Amino acid sequence: MPEKKSDLLILYSTVDGHAKHICEYAQKKLADKKEIAIASLDDCGEYDVADFDEILVGASVRYGYHRKNVYQFVTSNKEALDKKKTTFFSLNLTARKPEKSTPETNPYIMKFLKKVGWEPTIQAVFAGRLDYPSLNCPNRLAILLIMAITNGPKDLSKVHDFTNWTKVDEMIDSMMALS
Repeated sequence: MPEKKSDLLILYSTVDGHAKHICEYAQKKLADKKEIAIASLDDCGEYDVADFDEILVGASVRYGYHRKNVYQFVTSNKEALDKKKTTFFSLNLTARKPEKSTPETNPYIMKFLKKVGWEPTIQAVFAGRLDYPSLNCPNRLAILLIMAITNGPKDLSKVHDFTNWTKVDEMIDSMMALS
């Protein structure tokens, strides 16, 4: 008898690890409901999207853009993704503002999905985390400038976590309802 296919493939693209953290959180919450494979988009070559019923892609934004590997993955797998139940979340600090905290109002998710021509079944936006202490000097200064312009946090000694875990749980609940 052939081995059963995994139900859910979770893929993430992360700069500082927070998108991975959210994907691992989703994996734990869904583990008793689905068979799950999880990987970075940088290391997902062993998986074929066609082998899964559902796909979750989580991606962070840095300096206004999702990483190139997200664009490449979606564009090269778009035909298969369009036939699946899909979830996409964008992780960006702009979403810390209530007026930019939904897929319909967040400029980064709207721009990304329009550019790749993809309509995931479920879309979510989370504000994420700003870890000043772990940033190198040029990135710390660049992000500090952006935060000064956008009235964001400026305390360089702290990790500022804006993740709304209730919204993350709502996305996961929506994924459970797809099955």
